[in-house]
Amino acid sequence: MRESGLFALFGFLGVIIIPILIVGLQYRYYPPTETPRLPPPTQNEGTKNEVITSTPAADSLPPVSSPLTPPKTPDIDKKPFVEPKISRNPNIGILKESRIFSDRLTSKNPERTYFFTIDKSSNVSLYLDQVTNQVGMWLYVDTNGNKIIDSGEQIDSTSAYSNSTGTISRTLGPDNYIATVKFQGSNTDYNFQIVNDTNDATNVKSLQERKTFTDTLSLTRKNRQKYYLFSLESTSSVNIILDQVTNQVGIWLYVDTNGNGVIDPGEQIDSASAYINSAGTIQKNLGKDDYILQVRETGGNTKYTLTMTSQ
Repeated sequence: MRESGLFALFGFLGVIIIPILIVGLQYRYYPPTETPRLPPPTQNEGTKNEVITSTPAADSLPPVSSPLTPPKTPDIDKKPFVEPKISRNPNIGILKESRIFSDRLTSKNPERTYFFTIDKSSNVSLYLDQVTNQVGMWLYVDTNGNKIIDSGEQIDSTSAYSNSTGTISRTLGPDNYIATVKFQGSNTDYNFQIVNDTNDATNVKSLQERKTFTDTLSLTRKNRQKYYLFSLESTSSVNIILDQVTNQVGIWLYVDTNGNGVIDPGEQIDSASAYINSAGTIQKNLGKDDYILQVRETGGNTKYTLTMTSQ
């Protein structure tokens, strides 16, 4: 009985002590591996499964230069071509852009009158075409602002025919103006356009230090001529080439002696014409001053390429 009690005691102790010894041996020879601790999240950390990458801001990256990049042309103030507004209101207000009027003259309605204002000295052009009979066009300055044509206010006049356009081009100072279109024979439709050429000019700014300016445009009935302004800081040899035309195009060069940005009488220096098979060229030694270049279609719709270089 005593022996059986001892056997039972040793059996109970074996059940408890042996597993403890086994676990101790495992811990000694095979210590547990620690789970690495993650660093605390940063302010830019995303969701649990999101991969965060850092990319430099676009404005912090250095500029990439390419050998294919064309040489820089002068800084310019180029205004895009704006389609002329087709209007019926004869009270134009301040003339900032091109306006077109299409109407009809008859013996019962023989005359149309248009009113406009110039707020600063400008080169202004008036065109009259698309007639089937002779039509006259007159331009007046409304000095007293009464919208009535008074004695001594006429500035210029011309006529349009079925095969030729009537044109008035003048330098106008700040004032009110009146333009009239008059029936002179038989009933006819007409197209009347008035343009502030100075307001539409492209300012090339300084054409200095062997800089080159190139422009390609189209001349049409809605865009009949283009003005370019440029300046020289010292005496330079200037070469102007007009080519790639499909009809005759004329170029005129002026020195803007008073710096008012408009073409005044006595300022023309030179002129040339471009044709389908020959370029129009002006090559001059020009002193320090401001200049104006005028490109005008003289033979119909055409594209053109203008190149100006100084050295």
